[in-house]
Amino acid sequence: MSYQVSKQSYVDEIAEIKAAGLWKTERVIVSEQKNDITLEDGANVVNMCANNYLGLANNPDVKQAASDSLQEWGFGAASVRFICGTQGIHKTLERRVSHFLGMEDTILYAACFDANTGLFETILGPEDAVISDELNHASIIDGVRLCKAKRYRYKNNDMRDLAAKLQQARDEGARRVLITTDGVFSMDGTVAQLDAICDLADEYGAMVHHDDCHATGF
Repeated sequence: MSYQVSKQSYVDEIAEIKAAGLWKTERVIVSEQKNDITLEDGANVVNMCANNYLGLANNPDVKQAASDSLQEWGFGAASVRFICGTQGIHKTLERRVSHFLGMEDTILYAACFDANTGLFETILGPEDAVISDELNHASIIDGVRLCKAKRYRYKNNDMRDLAAKLQQARDEGARRVLITTDGVFSMDGTVAQLDAICDLADEYGAMVHHDDCHATGF
């Protein structure tokens, strides 16, 4: 297929998306991230769609700490973590996050999406099983697709269905079983039944992964 033919096929596809009202455009903000923001066209609006739940993006103490860190440590890691991209400030933050969450250890990622897409392929093989809530975030769904484990899906927050899938994975000979769920489901705010999920995991000898991106700090 020639370049021009390929290009035209994309042009046509974009036109179809626009005609269906599904084309996305950027809303350019020309002010700092806060409750009330200014758009590129000069409009002043109330921002009700950000992930800046705790207001940290424009917190004076956070901004000052970022400025101080830039002066002390420089800009960027200059390499991947295992070559020469790990600095003392990274390890300090990981220790503090571990203490805050009550966990043994922490590893920092540049993006939450990458944390989920990189997890399942690393810890699960073809002999294993992963059981995912049907309303999990897209990053979990993509991460599960990348791994070679057998995949099961249970109805949203339905412990009876989860138990059935755990039994099925056990009956089908899974070596290791991992249950994965959002802590708070981002589309409707439903809170996962983590206590019941962990009880079922103990009963069936499974591990639990949960993405607490939308709940940490509340």
